[in-house]
Amino acid sequence: MARRIPDFSSISHPTPRLFFTSALCIFVCACAARDAEIAGRARSELIGLSDNDLRMCAGHPANEDKVPGGVIWMYEHGAASSGGLTITPVIPVVGAQIGQPDGGYCRTQLKLVGGKVTEVSFAGATDLWGGRDAVCAPIVRNCLDYRKGRR
Repeated sequence: MARRIPDFSSISHPTPRLFFTSALCIFVCACAARDAEIAGRARSELIGLSDNDLRMCAGHPANEDKVPGGVIWMYEHGAASSGGLTITPVIPVVGAQIGQPDGGYCRTQLKLVGGKVTEVSFAGATDLWGGRDAVCAPIVRNCLDYRKGRR
């Protein structure tokens, strides 16, 4: 009796899909880490920026609050909601999902005293993919570049 050799040609290989999913996760996390670093730098590097320069790089504030000795300018950013990243695992699991359910929200608050930034803080759902204050990076990125170009 002849021995039958199994035909494995019809089995799909999960390796390319697994590689793509892993690469995508690494890419997204790396972007969040970079944005978190940008937001962290803004806390110190924007100190001393003039109100005119702040308007040049960030535009007019969404809101303004007068406080004793100065004013707080507020800028807001809501990250686009992706609904998370849905993946198909190697071993199917119903409803498998990784990621965050929404894109986050940031209110950047800059305190100005005597026409200069003296304090930078962030409020809202500012963390994204483990990156602290990553959602706030789009608000301050242009000002960091603007300040670097002015030196």
